[in-house]
Amino acid sequence: MPGDGRQIILKDIKVENKTGPKVYGESFKVHTYEVDTHNRLTIQALAQFLQESASNHAARLGFGVEFLLKNNRTWVLSRLAVEIKEFIPLGETITIKTWPAATEKLFFIRDFEISNSNGKIIGSATSYWIFIDTEKGRPVHPSKNEIVFDYENIKRGFTRSLTKLPSMNKMLPLKSFHVRYSDLDLNNHVNNIKYIEWGMEGIDPDYRKTHIPFLLEINFLSEAKYSNIVDLSMEPDSLDGFMHYLVINDTEICRIKSVWKKQ
Repeated sequence: MPGDGRQIILKDIKVENKTGPKVYGESFKVHTYEVDTHNRLTIQALAQFLQESASNHAARLGFGVEFLLKNNRTWVLSRLAVEIKEFIPLGETITIKTWPAATEKLFFIRDFEISNSNGKIIGSATSYWIFIDTEKGRPVHPSKNEIVFDYENIKRGFTRSLTKLPSMNKMLPLKSFHVRYSDLDLNNHVNNIKYIEWGMEGIDPDYRKTHIPFLLEINFLSEAKYSNIVDLSMEPDSLDGFMHYLVINDTEICRIKSVWKKQ
């Protein structure tokens, strides 16, 4: 959930940010339930850390989840990219720094920097969020100035802008997933971490024994709801890259690009 700045205005409510930091940092220890069979932090667990730090930053700034819901507003994650230079082992403590970085068209952009316990930067990420009026079910454009951030002297933590990933060619699904109640978030939609988890299920286990993902880019296109059947299709994108597509009744709900390297 993106957030920072000197002033936030929601409807007729004005919130002055006097204490919240422009850049927020939080540490996370890697637990046994967050690693793969090689004792490395999974990419979906890392994405969960990123979103947790973003949400906690918003709360520190005075407009966390409860505040937004009270005012009929919420954030929807539209695009996410994560790049990792080194794998993160079980027991390691990483620090994630996050900050709102810019606006672009409909998007509020929040960036991230990931460091290991020695302070070495081992990864970065960026996220594109859309601010939603939940009463009207429509986006609120940054130009409406419902939320005003001070972007002065703000650096970018990611080296490029995110664009639309290519659409799916017609192909048969590899796997299907039945949406369970435990897959839902507070908006009554499937938690976006599940999309990543489902997408990674298409990678052959033997390939994963010798390769690790170092780049993940995602377009979240539509929501999945309780009892939906979500199909997964995949195709090669490059020598060590893949496109993953999640589909409900021939409608794409998520596109994922993953790039891997040998261990």
